Amino acid sequence: MLGIIRVITLEEEAAVHLHGALIERRFGLPVMSRCIQDQPQGVFDEETEARSVPKIIALARELERSGCTAIGISCAADPALEEARAAVRVPVLGAGSCAAHAAMAYSTRVGVLTILTEVPPLIRSILGEAYVGMDRPDGVRATLDLNTPGGRAGALTAAARLKERGAEAIVLACTGFATIGLAAELEEKLGVRALDPILSLGAMAASAAILPELLRRQ
Repeated sequence: MLGIIRVITLEEEAAVHLHGALIERRFGLPVMSRCIQDQPQGVFDEETEARSVPKIIALARELERSGCTAIGISCAADPALEEARAAVRVPVLGAGSCAAHAAMAYSTRVGVLTILTEVPPLIRSILGEAYVGMDRPDGVRATLDLNTPGGRAGALTAAARLKERGAEAIVLACTGFATIGLAAELEEKLGVRALDPILSLGAMAASAAILPELLRRQ
């Protein structure tokens, strides 16, 4: 079972499990979802990321005790990734780094669409010389801003600017883009490969789940 840590405080169970449900539908993995407390706007700057770290570590331990064999941090900034890995004995995946690694399989010209003022450091380091630049939707400062017509339109416009700068693949560096299903729309309208962070995490988790069985059959 894959444990998903949502780095935003949500009350409704369907909302808490939304990203897990995306992975279940696409890859058939069972998912258990939990969210951190007292952060209704999520993680969107250094201060909110710092506050999230001990909460993510605690949830990683809780999910491991509950029987999860892998854990995914549902945030493209990959907060507490190394700390969580040190705290549990099961694999811990970060949505942002998974999307960045997936992008490198498609192109050597990769742009990053984010809601932050800077690209998350781990994503930037993974892309290396393939990185062509970043952009962000106008007027969007937190993940909840994407759930508006203006937020979605701004994301499309920003992605188009990245394509104009030469991006052949775009890392969607906010899991809010997964919530609104932006990747498919970008691929259809702009003709670029868009890497959804949640589906990228799910793909990595699914590969890890089936690899031992494939190796046993060889």
